[in-house]
Amino acid sequence: MTSRQLGMVVVALAIAVWAVPLQLVPLWADTVITDVPVYQEAADRILDGQVPYRDFVLEYPPAAAAVFALPALPPVGYGEAFSVLMLLALVATVLGVMATARALGLSRGREAAAGIAIAFSPLLLGNLVETRFDLVAAALVAWMLWAAAAGRLRLAWGLLAGAALVKLFPLALVPALVIYHRRRAGWRSTFRGAAGGAAVLALGVVPFVVASPSGAWEVVQYHLDRPTQIESTASAYLLSLHALAGIPIGVENSFGSQGLPSEAASLIALLTTAVALAVVVAALSVYWSALRGTRPPGDARLMVAASAATIVALMAGGKVLSPQFMIWLLPVGFLIAGRFAWLAAGGTIVALLLTQAYFPASYWELVALEPRPIWLLVLRNAVLIGLVAAYWPRPSVASRPEGRVLWWLARERPPQTDSAVVARYLTD
Repeated sequence: MTSRQLGMVVVALAIAVWAVPLQLVPLWADTVITDVPVYQEAADRILDGQVPYRDFVLEYPPAAAAVFALPALPPVGYGEAFSVLMLLALVATVLGVMATARALGLSRGREAAAGIAIAFSPLLLGNLVETRFDLVAAALVAWMLWAAAAGRLRLAWGLLAGAALVKLFPLALVPALVIYHRRRAGWRSTFRGAAGGAAVLALGVVPFVVASPSGAWEVVQYHLDRPTQIESTASAYLLSLHALAGIPIGVENSFGSQGLPSEAASLIALLTTAVALAVVVAALSVYWSALRGTRPPGDARLMVAASAATIVALMAGGKVLSPQFMIWLLPVGFLIAGRFAWLAAGGTIVALLLTQAYFPASYWELVALEPRPIWLLVLRNAVLIGLVAAYWPRPSVASRPEGRVLWWLARERPPQTDSAVVARYLTD
């Protein structure tokens, strides 16, 4: 089977998963918590001629407004059109990850496994993939990684900027791409590529800043003022103390979510964020060192691992960890090479499943501080912390494309004696 045929099969699988179980099976089809009405309200305002940030508050980057407005154009229900748009984003993510797997020199089996895992991600994570817009950013990141691995570095910078205009998290990948670009093409080319990406960002952001400087700053202030979200690692620590020892905790409904407004939560969130930033710096340092003497596509495999470690570290340490953030793992979680490749992929699947185990069905029980969802959340966040180690850009990522599923398969085997030589000495 050719790569094109394999891609068509996996895309068909993704469409089948989206069209049947996600829409018809109550476990996935019942929408308990959705952000689609928020997106539709923003779309209605935009189509009425209102300008985001100037005429109404929008907590997301400018390109998100275009994502919200697009499903309002067809003469069908907004929810149905939005679902189709997210399906297209899922298909783009599948194809981008499979293309990246080929560019990384991974086997056809790894390519197929990565594509199939993403095709099944709606069942692993639940219908939040259909009711949030994060798949658009995931698709752009997937193709950004492909462009970088394939040596199309200017395109990679443009796609990274486009992804950041949809969701802010791709900005965290700038250092990894800078290091990789410098290794491939030198500093001068890196500056040109980064400048091109910055220009794309400016084209998307500056007009809105000029239209309403105060409105644009209000978006920044919104995220600075937001309390520690209930699903973050800092909150999970306090929630576990509440479940174990009955320590009193207050939950606040604000900023479109639920959070812990206490000073203790803010302090712990500050500490976890500082630790996360230190871990990212350490990962980038290891990545820089491991690139020395590494040849393509080993350097690209290290770049993907460094990007993955950066994303998951900031997720685990940030003060906000909404369940849709798990979608950010799809472009990277199934592409890790080296000895821990299968641990990384398996851990990614476990993190997705644990998220679905409490969200959305048991989310309000979590808000009510019930023990079961608290421990599911604690376990999920522990898995995310473990994924930092599984994704780590260690030297074996560059030298060994494939991992081992079972430990005994990795043992050294004695060299096989040539049967012709044995036969000769036995007959002499």
